[in-house]
Amino acid sequence: MKIKSIAQFLVFSTLTFTAISCEQDFTEMGAEVIDGDQFGFEKYLVQNISTTNNETGVANTRNLPVNSLGVYTHSAFGKTKAHFVTQIEMKNNTDLTSFGNNPVLDSVYVYIPFTSTVSATDSEGNRSYNVSNLYGNGKFTLNVYENGYFLRTTDPNNNFDTQFYYENDKNLFDQNKKGLNGTNRLNNATSTSQNTEFTFNKNEIKLYAYNADGTLQQENGKPKVKERKAPGIWLDLDKNYFQQKFFANNKHKSLLNNGLLKEYFRGLYFEVEDTFNQNALAQLNLSNGKLVFVYKQDGAIDSNTNQPKRERKTYEFNIGYNDTQSAMATATTVNLLESNFDFDNNSVGNIWLKGGAKSTYATLSLFGNDSDNSGKADELENIINKKWLVNQALLTLYVDHTAMGLDTIGTPKQLYLYDYKNNKVIADYLSDASTTGKPIFGGFLNKTNKSVHKYQFRLTDHINNLITKDSTNVPLGLVVANDINLTAMNPLKATTKKTPLTAIMNPFGTIIHGPNSTNSDLKMKLEIYYTKEN
Repeated sequence: MKIKSIAQFLVFSTLTFTAISCEQDFTEMGAEVIDGDQFGFEKYLVQNISTTNNETGVANTRNLPVNSLGVYTHSAFGKTKAHFVTQIEMKNNTDLTSFGNNPVLDSVYVYIPFTSTVSATDSEGNRSYNVSNLYGNGKFTLNVYENGYFLRTTDPNNNFDTQFYYENDKNLFDQNKKGLNGTNRLNNATSTSQNTEFTFNKNEIKLYAYNADGTLQQENGKPKVKERKAPGIWLDLDKNYFQQKFFANNKHKSLLNNGLLKEYFRGLYFEVEDTFNQNALAQLNLSNGKLVFVYKQDGAIDSNTNQPKRERKTYEFNIGYNDTQSAMATATTVNLLESNFDFDNNSVGNIWLKGGAKSTYATLSLFGNDSDNSGKADELENIINKKWLVNQALLTLYVDHTAMGLDTIGTPKQLYLYDYKNNKVIADYLSDASTTGKPIFGGFLNKTNKSVHKYQFRLTDHINNLITKDSTNVPLGLVVANDINLTAMNPLKATTKKTPLTAIMNPFGTIIHGPNSTNSDLKMKLEIYYTKEN
């Protein structure tokens, strides 16, 4: 290779790395540098890309890192309803046995914070927040029940391997839910925003201080704020129900550990009803949530009355699954997902990618057929024989705005491309040492051009391996991503196949122009930038 070519390659590599150091710049600036042909690279457009588009099947939704809750209707992908079940756990495994005498509940509540950051704080300490992972401003009916279905950790029907629960298992929990007078909701507060007109509130949550007689304490003429919490779901549950469940006849004293607790009280079931036909959906990290008992118990003897003083206490149960917890902390969650999406692959030239319930995926096969039975696709063999030095390879995918409609709120921010045959990451993913988002590998949604939205992946190492290392030209899988750093594969029901976990966590979808799209400017394309060997 000429010295000039080497210099071009080094300069290009440096600028490309700089340009793609953030997710937006990769797809925008990387393409501009190359398309501008500033360094004299040759460009080759791969002629043969074939795709398939299929339904994924029913996926395991046990212990997802992120769980969806709410309702969302998309013009292309239909309606999604998301419910969840979660067990509760004591922090120290035996805490209930250490409660004092005569505990009586003052209140019971659930708090699950949203993903948020503080944006401003005023002179009185009131905080404003930027809240993410909330979609839509509507309302729906939310019912919380005691779950009556026991969630196992192992499957006795499958050699006691991990017990899986699936997106369509809602009927199991519907048949076993418990509540007031049998099956009435436990979140029965007078505020309808906690039940029949539930909304996701983005405001700071304030807890106020009360006097012994139940009146609000005052500070500078205003109610005294005892505690401030980040925005999140706050639900007051029926205290009498939990008093009877846990403390009648000192039942709590027999709940010696979390195993017995989860057998006796099998968790909470959060069920959504779409009563308003409005969009309101949240993606939640349930392990940040709590079920809280506020109660009074007997304390030290009062010398004046010779009776125990009543002490006010608070106890927090953990909810949600957290894989960083100890071996004793193995709470199970299940995200129950419903969708009326009707997968239709008759839209010529389009690829429908959907996550969550009734998810779909695509496979991409590069370089076409092997007509001479040489073991390599003809187009790839031709490239190998030319002995090019591949400087960059970019796969570009364009969103079909006409098929997607006007609703872009839930459009996935990133897609995930992987080795479909072996269910593993590809070389360019591994070579991207970024700890968050894999911006060099790419797959981010680029909306810089308002009329042309696109996703773009760097496939340089993958293509080089095919050319110089005789790697197998495997089909590539393409799915929506919720967190591209999570590369685990997720089991599917009634099959040995798996799908990327990240796709199941994202309830939304996008529609991509395929390689045979009737719009030639928006066809899926793989561009190889190279220098010739001398």
